[in-house]
Amino acid sequence: MKKLAALLMVALVAVAFPALARVQIDLSQPGAAPVPVAVPAFYGALPEAGRMGADLAGVIRNNLQNSTPFKLIKPDAYLQTPAQIATQGVAFADWKGLNTDALLTGTVTEEGGQLKVEFRLYDVNTEQQLTGKRYTVDPQFWRHIAHRISDDLYKELTGEDGYFATRIVHIGESRGLDNKRQTKLCVMDQDSANYQCLTDGSSLVLSPRFNPNLQKIIYMSYANGMPRLYFLDMPTGQQTIIGDFEGLNSTPRFNFQGTKVAMTLTAGHEGNAEIYEMDMASRALKRLTFWRGIDTSPSYSPDGKQIVFNSDRGGQAALYIMDSNGANVRRLTYNEGRYYAPAWSPRGDLIAFVVQRAGVFHIGVIDPDGQEERLLTDSYMDDNPTWAPNGRVLVFSRQANRSDRTRIMTIDLTGYNLRELPTPTNASDPAWSPLIR
Repeated sequence: MKKLAALLMVALVAVAFPALARVQIDLSQPGAAPVPVAVPAFYGALPEAGRMGADLAGVIRNNLQNSTPFKLIKPDAYLQTPAQIATQGVAFADWKGLNTDALLTGTVTEEGGQLKVEFRLYDVNTEQQLTGKRYTVDPQFWRHIAHRISDDLYKELTGEDGYFATRIVHIGESRGLDNKRQTKLCVMDQDSANYQCLTDGSSLVLSPRFNPNLQKIIYMSYANGMPRLYFLDMPTGQQTIIGDFEGLNSTPRFNFQGTKVAMTLTAGHEGNAEIYEMDMASRALKRLTFWRGIDTSPSYSPDGKQIVFNSDRGGQAALYIMDSNGANVRRLTYNEGRYYAPAWSPRGDLIAFVVQRAGVFHIGVIDPDGQEERLLTDSYMDDNPTWAPNGRVLVFSRQANRSDRTRIMTIDLTGYNLRELPTPTNASDPAWSPLIR
């Protein structure tokens, strides 16, 4: 926990260099060809700085390789060395010959125990600088700087925020020495690095979700044998109980302002699952649904005015939308199958969900008016989608067959670029953090 707290409280100095030109990728055109990008190792005059520069560039290349808008030019094709770029300048003709559109260069120095990383992003075709910055930070946080630079590049070339300087919380599951099932609250960078677990596995934990604006997590735990909602402040490690209600306490999710939490409770209505809202400041609780059936898995719209949830009130599990005060309930999905686990996009334009059809599970998206629905995946068991903070990528859990272990997967909003995020154990119920600044 101390290492994680240090990461989230990192003191960082960033200095921006003026941009001389600007080009952008239009992310609204999903069929557009990816932009070819080259990322040579960052130059360091001393051996240790040179090794750090190579590591920084490696993390950045991995980020871009796993992101749909970009096509990475392979390093073994580069015609300029990092030293040549640093001492002689960019030979644009060489990079044009490799059909490179964007070139990221950088230098690394260490001074007074601080790491100084400077980068510049160029439009190769116009031979103009697009942007540049200098970061100063403790060397132990070099990976975070690599993710920040990746986000800077993403922002400059797309006009939208990136998602690389983020973490993913999830449930890690394994067997203890007594062969009993253990579930732990675990967290990792979005590229699977810096993996660690925040609980010891002695109690069942479920449904972790990040505050959309803070590095804080809400989750359910059966510590002391009772289901309770806990609030974990990751920078400090402080943990508090925020919900101690009779019966089941589950599927908590913050509104996008981080001021309220919607959840499912069963107390007071004979075990029937209903949706409630808690004000985080006053801890006041308000019941939102009244139906003798299952209402669960609430998720707020970005403006906080609506909530999507799943319910069996129509005869089988489907998605519904209501006003945030519980009024004006209307059905969203009418197609074949059982719908679960809705998650409203941070952009507000789509709602992700799980649907089971003919024994196959799919991750899909639908617009809030219910006019357009698309399925992105199919598997033996795909579950619990949540969005990257920029609303362009989904993370979810997958079990490929009955004997397979559960894994964390990501997929682009367009339905391309499916990939696994490696974890040391079974992993499920993932949720994305906001950007770490």
